[in-house]
Amino acid sequence: MLEQLRKIFDVYKKTDPGAFRADANIRLDLGIDSLQFATIAGEIEDAFGVEISDADAAQVATVGDLIALIEPQL
Repeated sequence: MLEQLRKIFDVYKKTDPGAFRADANIRLDLGIDSLQFATIAGEIEDAFGVEISDADAAQVATVGDLIALIEPQL
């Protein structure tokens, strides 16, 4: 799942593959702003067939948080 997420993020902002880890902070480490993340969340919903509410998205800080949000819906 980590690799699939990295590919989605890379469409909007190229990330260092070594930096894209579960403990990476989406905003601080990866440099993704709120607008980019909203767009990425929509892509993730389509790719994985899950739903990410605005409230849930606001609570996501790290890639691991995002994975924890997605996995139960799969």
